Amino acid sequence: MILKQKQASVLKTVLLALIPYTKQNLQLVFKPNLFFDELEKTSGLPKQSIRLSYRHAFNKKIIRIENGQIKLSLKARQIIQPFIAKKLNKDAQLMIIFDIPEQYAGRRQRLRNLLKQLDFKQIQLSVWSTNMDYREIIFESIAEIRIKKWVELYESAKIPS
Repeated sequence: MILKQKQASVLKTVLLALIPYTKQNLQLVFKPNLFFDELEKTSGLPKQSIRLSYRHAFNKKIIRIENGQIKLSLKARQIIQPFIAKKLNKDAQLMIIFDIPEQYAGRRQRLRNLLKQLDFKQIQLSVWSTNMDYREIIFESIAEIRIKKWVELYESAKIPS
């Protein structure tokens, strides 16, 4: 279990290194040895495991090269989204409300796991909100999970009393 968590952390760091101008990206571009040395230290994993995580990301198509450019899968974008999303204006909140039938409980759980990963706050059982702009990744994920007809997404603001 701990090894999987460390490998997930390695994957997250590698994915962030592929996003232009992140700290990880600049280090990978200008000081790649330092990048991998630090990754080895912080993860506690040997370089061989780090390389394995990187290859695994390509094999599972989390990362791919298309027309000479690095492309990230939906899963990869979900992982890095909390690090690149922008805050919504002022007191705005992104609110997601869903009522997914019991026969699709697995899909509902996938959505809840994503919302937790993106740091949404649970208001009620099927009502979640955040002050971050995750619209694009939420719409893509809803389509991929095939739950569009049971999910509503709103941008809202609390009315002061």
